[in-house]
Amino acid sequence: MSDQTEVIDWQTEWTELLRKACPDAHVLTDPIELTAYENDGLGFHRYQPDCVVIVNSADDIAPILKVAQVCEFPYTIRGAGTSLSGGPVAVEGGLIIHLSRLNKVLEINKEDMYCVVEPGLVLNRLNAYLKPYGLFYPPDPSSGFASTLGGNVAENAGGIRCFRYGVTANYVLGVEVIQQDGTLVRFGGAAAQGGTANSFNWTSLMVGSEGTLGVITKIWLKLKPIPEKVWTFLAEYKDLESSTKAITELVHMPTPPVAIEFIDNAVVQLVENSKMAVGISKDAWVILTEIDGPQPLVDARVDELKQILGRHGATKVSAEDDAEKRLKLWKARKVAGGLMGQLSPDLMIQDAVIPRSYLQEVLQFIYDQGEELDIPVLNVFHAGDGNLHPNFLFDNRIPGDIDNIKTLSKRLIEKVIEVGGTLSGEHGIGNDKSCYLDKIFSEEEINFQMTILKALNLNDQMNPGKIIPQRSYVGCCAPHKMQRKGNQ
Repeated sequence: MSDQTEVIDWQTEWTELLRKACPDAHVLTDPIELTAYENDGLGFHRYQPDCVVIVNSADDIAPILKVAQVCEFPYTIRGAGTSLSGGPVAVEGGLIIHLSRLNKVLEINKEDMYCVVEPGLVLNRLNAYLKPYGLFYPPDPSSGFASTLGGNVAENAGGIRCFRYGVTANYVLGVEVIQQDGTLVRFGGAAAQGGTANSFNWTSLMVGSEGTLGVITKIWLKLKPIPEKVWTFLAEYKDLESSTKAITELVHMPTPPVAIEFIDNAVVQLVENSKMAVGISKDAWVILTEIDGPQPLVDARVDELKQILGRHGATKVSAEDDAEKRLKLWKARKVAGGLMGQLSPDLMIQDAVIPRSYLQEVLQFIYDQGEELDIPVLNVFHAGDGNLHPNFLFDNRIPGDIDNIKTLSKRLIEKVIEVGGTLSGEHGIGNDKSCYLDKIFSEEEINFQMTILKALNLNDQMNPGKIIPQRSYVGCCAPHKMQRKGNQ
């Protein structure tokens, strides 16, 4: 790498090279335009890139990567930016390559039940395309109305249906990836439905890699038939203890529910005081669960589900099979995060995973710690998987608030590790949770992971500063003028 130390002006030198390399792409350098790319859905980790290139086709990408190699600047891949761990932000400046215009459905194979898509396709739009074929794509993060499938693959997104159907990794059959040197490679494909044999499973390595191992340009996804019948159940409880006991019995059912969602009383009050109100008692704690499958079998299970929900002290149990009413219930659950903006200008959402037997203990711990630090804590999460999503409300303008948020996050992670949990279920590590990595892995284990990263990502040029905190392109070998940091 170069020892160059003179200041190079993005506006007149590197930007011009990018425009020549991909004349059809849209290049942004205006500081006002770049502001939109400073952060992701997490909100408060802000780093302004030097430039953003919005590509129109996968053919634009390799020339961009070659410019990056010659000019020696870091780059980060970005889709819709809905992620919640700081993954697609330019921690060390440089370039953001925006893929949202790569949004085509390239193939839908009804007979073999798979599709091929570009990474910028929004998840819910894919299911709209699939519906006439009688198929659907099961992973369904709450951001599915906006999040892109490339981002879902990069973070291994889960969602409400993940308890029964699994997360993104369970549906990625193959990926097409542009490597750091511009080489196009393909791992897996439609035939991978039968499993990977006689070779390394590189596809699974790419899922959850958070933009550190290459640029995903094409994705093969496994599909499922749309269920014949669906029932959604809403159970109200008087307290935390009663609701968590019901969750324990639900997860032990021989034929498990599709989803088991927990909504705490604070979130219930927020929903019921909004236009999303669905008639829940304002003093309730809620479990939202669902079953699907062939109509006779599903209808025969309704009474069983009601009995399970009722025998743990439910004050009310309702069941809906009307599509419109069911959709309204799930919409109330999915918009809860957005409604929290009415209570606080800033929001931190964590994503730790714990053994389900510790749900009550850990939730009570979070509430107690939040009260001690004067940070409101609201919980709505995937209880079936033990995938916590505690929301911490704060105001970054108030001195000390951000420090309290960091303290609360640290205490939560320490408690999660104490009970045998881990850092993330679907949001990824990014730059938000990287500081906790050494609490999960030994030095030897981290070095092993770094070995894989460095084999495919020379000098950490792709998405530096993420996952493993030691990863830095600026600190390694980039020109001196790149040595700049964003605000946190």
